[in-house]
Amino acid sequence: MNINNITFPHPILGISDSIDSQFEFSTLEIKSNADFYEVTVRFSHDNYDLQNLISSEKAEYYCEVTCTNTVFRQIFTNKNKSITFKIPKKKVKGKVEFTCLLVATEDIANYSNANVHPDYRGYTFDIDKGDILAYFGESSFNANIQYEKLKAVSSFMEIVENGSETFTIIDLEKNKIEVQLPTDSYNLYCNDSISQEEKFAPIFHSSIVLNALLIALYSFEKYTDNDDCTWAKTIKYRLQTDPQFKTLSIEDKENIPEIAQRLLGNPFERLIDGLNNLEISTEE
Repeated sequence: MNINNITFPHPILGISDSIDSQFEFSTLEIKSNADFYEVTVRFSHDNYDLQNLISSEKAEYYCEVTCTNTVFRQIFTNKNKSITFKIPKKKVKGKVEFTCLLVATEDIANYSNANVHPDYRGYTFDIDKGDILAYFGESSFNANIQYEKLKAVSSFMEIVENGSETFTIIDLEKNKIEVQLPTDSYNLYCNDSISQEEKFAPIFHSSIVLNALLIALYSFEKYTDNDDCTWAKTIKYRLQTDPQFKTLSIEDKENIPEIAQRLLGNPFERLIDGLNNLEISTEE
């Protein structure tokens, strides 16, 4: 639904400048449980006339949830400025979209708004039940992302074998960032004494993983709209919701080295600590 490309016979908050008021909404609070996603949507506006309609139960907040991959569609409403609802995981796949509105719950005769654009001044409008009074915007999340494991490197990267290459390949076109090791290197890596040894994790993170992540981040914008590249959507979600990235815009390329290190939990510091611990254990 692209509300901005639809013409309406009455002024709507959020469409062009037909009503001059502040408004916003957020759909970023997503909790992943075993069988469902719990989503909280919050609305905010400062329009007195619309708030009066809500208080008199003539209007309510509305959130339409759709998933084109599974033809899922459900509507959630509330008279409070937040809506919390559950989406069964088995009913959605890939991109899940939200459209957030304020709609009339009954017919409203002679509607007007004190903050309308001058072009609407002096006119009143008959609103039908279900008509849109405010458009708060649209958002989405990707149901393929494992939200409960967002901080794990495995949520956006994996190491695989590439038997036809002599050197390591970084493939960004897959669901996860693929670090493709030549067969001999991959076989050594798969040895439990290496890949499953916790004390070696900082070494991998500060070398193979960090290099692959830097390559991905410098090409990040190219992949964020690619539905096949869940790794980019996973990282994008973390950048938008994790407070430690609030002042670090990935659009500024100078920030990318720090962003990569923060995503990996300061790998250089952990590397030095790990090497120090190895030295101590060797001496002992």
